[in-house]
Amino acid sequence: MKARDFLIFLAAAGTFGSPGLYAQIDRFETSFKMRTGIQVAAFEDKLKHANYGFGAVLGYRLTERDSVSLELGWAYKSGDERRPDYYTNLENLPTAPGIKNEPNWSENWQASGRVKNLVEGFAARLAYKRQFSDSRWIGDFGLLGGIQIGGTKFKHEYFGDIANSDSASSSYFRDSFYGTIFNNPNSISPFIGVTKRFGDFITVEINVVAFRYESAEYVHEAGHSLGANANWVHDYTIKNNRTAVHIELGYVVRF
Repeated sequence: MKARDFLIFLAAAGTFGSPGLYAQIDRFETSFKMRTGIQVAAFEDKLKHANYGFGAVLGYRLTERDSVSLELGWAYKSGDERRPDYYTNLENLPTAPGIKNEPNWSENWQASGRVKNLVEGFAARLAYKRQFSDSRWIGDFGLLGGIQIGGTKFKHEYFGDIANSDSASSSYFRDSFYGTIFNNPNSISPFIGVTKRFGDFITVEINVVAFRYESAEYVHEAGHSLGANANWVHDYTIKNNRTAVHIELGYVVRF
């Protein structure tokens, strides 16, 4: 080995072996989080009350009490499969202007179909935590706050088949429609909560989350899609910004 190469080797060994570098590395903390929650306010879009999530977390201690973290994972909130609302009251279903004899919905209709919504997707959480000292008055508690980005891909599945005949007015049509709408605005959802440590490796979190997403609802105007001559250009989609408040319970395993 040349003298110059030997000196470079010694300098590198001294750098990597320095206490300062080890101190910086020691500030990092890795963990895995699992959570579930229950919705407590703003019930919309026929979604189930429960939500779920998990992710891998990389944390960095700013001080002995303060730390920041980045979590990368997945969030999921499912919905109940249901009949579209207008099937229970077809008089509210829009009809095409070209239908001269408006069907008698109360007596001569047949309808089938379903609608199902869910919200899911890749989610990133940025958080700040303030850890309190372990004492008999406070215990090993901490305060946590941050934002969730994503996990808000809204999926709206719909299928409908409507048939109507009125012998008195010689009015008949059959109208079918189906499809899936995706809406993914990557909304930002703030959260705040408390943490409690149990030993060196386990932490439990309780958070209040203002889960924000944008819904999508397909609206069909009956009478244009007749048989093979399907024409859905008169249909449209209604989108709404939602904020669903959840209480979450999280379980954290530190490595």
